[in-house]
Amino acid sequence: MIHSRFLIAAGSLALSLACAGPAVHFDYDAQAAFSGYQSYAWQVTPREGPGRAAGFENAIVDARVRRAVDAEMAAKGFRQLDAANPDFRVAYYPLREPSRSHQVHLGVGFGLGPLGLGIAGPIGDPVREAVAAIVLEVQDGRSGTVVWKASADGALLGSDSPEEADLDVKEAVHAMLRRFPPPGK
Repeated sequence: MIHSRFLIAAGSLALSLACAGPAVHFDYDAQAAFSGYQSYAWQVTPREGPGRAAGFENAIVDARVRRAVDAEMAAKGFRQLDAANPDFRVAYYPLREPSRSHQVHLGVGFGLGPLGLGIAGPIGDPVREAVAAIVLEVQDGRSGTVVWKASADGALLGSDSPEEADLDVKEAVHAMLRRFPPPGK
């Protein structure tokens, strides 16, 4: 009975982690005056550079990310300007990380009282997959320095349809901008 509860709990945890969405990371300049930000504009970013995914750009993905960011910014009360003097600028670029390897393992075990014994081994060949992230940077409108940055690992891969890709990007952007501006800043 105890073993079945453990297996159910472990299975539930694995399922929830598998459906958790992209890993989101963010950082910001604690000295930046986020409270003064009311308007933004898009910053044109170079397509190549350290970490940027040269050859991974896609006009459809770019439009998808921009729509998601614009919707989140509007929901937060920021207005988009085409003018030369916004309070801050938003830069977006895709990032491709080296492939990661995943392999399935199968294990069996048995136990008697407090003792147990088990064995596990790999099944099949490892699966290599590229990780494509969305990176957003917020630059101060006056100084041009980056004051906030976030990334969502894996947000640009794994969609089976354009509708699913729209939803994946929207959820990733929402998760990234959830902490913008930083609380109390």
